[in-house]
Amino acid sequence: MQEFPYIRFLLYGFFAYATIFMLWSLFAAYGMNYGWGAQIVSYVVTGIAIAVATRALDVVAPQTALLCGAGWVILHTLLDALYVAPTAGFGPFLTSYVWIAYAIVALTPVATVLYLKLLKQPAPGQ
Repeated sequence: MQEFPYIRFLLYGFFAYATIFMLWSLFAAYGMNYGWGAQIVSYVVTGIAIAVATRALDVVAPQTALLCGAGWVILHTLLDALYVAPTAGFGPFLTSYVWIAYAIVALTPVATVLYLKLLKQPAPGQ
């Protein structure tokens, strides 16, 4: 059995967080951080960043993917506490937008693994 690459796991989680954080910084710099459009773009970018991280780790088991998602949520929460809370306080943690983003981080690895398994299934009758 191959050992899980914990360092790569942390690095991919950090880079996914950095991608999302830079997107919100760009939105804030140009006054585009309000409204549903910004939220939807943020959710899509979050899903893509986490899916790419999941693929980069070569996760193939849904159970492992679920643990990766949970671990990345913990990492992102800690990074939010480190980077966001000092400037914006802990108020953002109470918004539904943040919890939706955390849910995307938690569930995207499982969705990615299941999607890839579905793609590898042979067509009926083959």
